[in-house]
Amino acid sequence: MIAVEDASVVFETRAGIFKSGQVHALDGVSIEIGVGETLALVGESGSGKTTLGRLTLRLVEPASGTVSFLGRDITHDREQSLGWFRQRAQIVFQDPFSSLNPYMRVWDLIEEPLQIDGVKRAGERRERANAALAAVDLIPTARFGSKYPSQMSGGQRQRVGIARALVRNPDYIVADEPVSMIDASSRIAILSLLAKLQQERGVSFAYITHDIASARYFSDRIAVLYQGTIVETGPVGTVIDHPLHPYTAALIAAIPEPDPANRHRRREVVPGEPSPSSTAPTHCPFYSRCPRRIPGTCDAARPALVEIEPKHEVACFLYSSASHTPAGTP
Repeated sequence: MIAVEDASVVFETRAGIFKSGQVHALDGVSIEIGVGETLALVGESGSGKTTLGRLTLRLVEPASGTVSFLGRDITHDREQSLGWFRQRAQIVFQDPFSSLNPYMRVWDLIEEPLQIDGVKRAGERRERANAALAAVDLIPTARFGSKYPSQMSGGQRQRVGIARALVRNPDYIVADEPVSMIDASSRIAILSLLAKLQQERGVSFAYITHDIASARYFSDRIAVLYQGTIVETGPVGTVIDHPLHPYTAALIAAIPEPDPANRHRRREVVPGEPSPSSTAPTHCPFYSRCPRRIPGTCDAARPALVEIEPKHEVACFLYSSASHTPAGTP
């Protein structure tokens, strides 16, 4: 469905009237998302997850590399020629409180993309909007369609955001932290809804999240990002149960356990902060924070992604040979 090949994204910054700089948001990233597949993008804030999701939608243009949709290269297509792609690729935003216009009724919010697509018959637009509302379990549709977003709960607003993405019958959806802004009781319902829609419609998802536990529940594969690079990728169960990269192991070790007996146990956290990304690193980007770094090796070159197990890749000099032990073991 989606293929990103060796893509880098650089943002220009301005620190003052005469000073400018650059931020390397992504550096040499390659991913593929198959038809009907969900790829989870996980990592700390600022790791490049959202930028990668936006890149797959061509909402940002790469400084280098390519973006393809169903085999068609759309890397440098002009926005005016991407109307067909905008109908087939959608996004569900993180914040249902700010992503919906509070002055528009739900019906109008969902019908707006159809007006942009040139669907002129009001009856057809309303019929498709009601079908989208029914698909996200906002029934009766007349009751919810006539409301304003301020009259709805956070979970209901997020369902409206999903309905707005579905009304165009897309093939691919970027779900950017779709459950982080709603209460815990609604999270499993929203993820179950997305899983059901995927089964019924064959939609492919890029699932951006901090929550590795939900990634296991909703995703087929996982890609772990650190400072704009992918450090580990593979089947979601394999990566979570047997992490290879020290950064992945640290993220998983920080997941809270629902066991009251462990409430006094101090969780391990990765020391330090990511280094500035004004230049692309020439060595392992995790070197300064890694508890298992190899001086003279990890700070001298940048590791490439290497397949250690079937479909399980890691970018780490600890696995330069075929023999290895999980990253969480001494």
